[in-house]
Amino acid sequence: MGQPDQFAKRTFADGTERITGGAVAWQDPPEIGLVKVQSDGLLLVRHPDRVAALPAPWPEARLHEEILVELKMPGDHLGFPAVERALLRRQARQVQRAEESARGWLGQEPLWLVAPHVPDWLRAQRALVAIGPACYRVEPSPFPFLWIAANELPLRDELVPFLVARSGRALDEFARWVAPRMPLAWVLGM
Repeated sequence: MGQPDQFAKRTFADGTERITGGAVAWQDPPEIGLVKVQSDGLLLVRHPDRVAALPAPWPEARLHEEILVELKMPGDHLGFPAVERALLRRQARQVQRAEESARGWLGQEPLWLVAPHVPDWLRAQRALVAIGPACYRVEPSPFPFLWIAANELPLRDELVPFLVARSGRALDEFARWVAPRMPLAWVLGM
């Protein structure tokens, strides 16, 4: 008994150039080294009804059991490759959930990317639909993808986890605002 996948690959390798008159060629893919693929965190939604009255992006959590979170802090790269790596980590979690599910989970793992701002290249290449102040649904996307621009968020106690990703003057403003609201150890850690 032969191996069907090897036969299919050989068929592509042997026939592609001939069939397309040299317009398309087959190449064996390079190995992709994935030693460790780990996101920054997961938000586990335990009581969806309790987030409805909170400021955006929290109400979006009602629609999900969990949300993969990627944090891009000041100085982190926000270029195309950095976002693609975040999307890769989201896809890895998607596959992990599908394989682990005893119930046959067929959902789509949502991604919330928190960064100081929205990069210009993303604004030029994708549609950003505002769902609240500084919270944008990135479209098109086959899964729920939110970009949360921390520098633009209002200063609200409920948004502190997102606000820590601020940069520049927005970070200074946040530090002055949050200092009297948080324990000294937290402020010193920031």
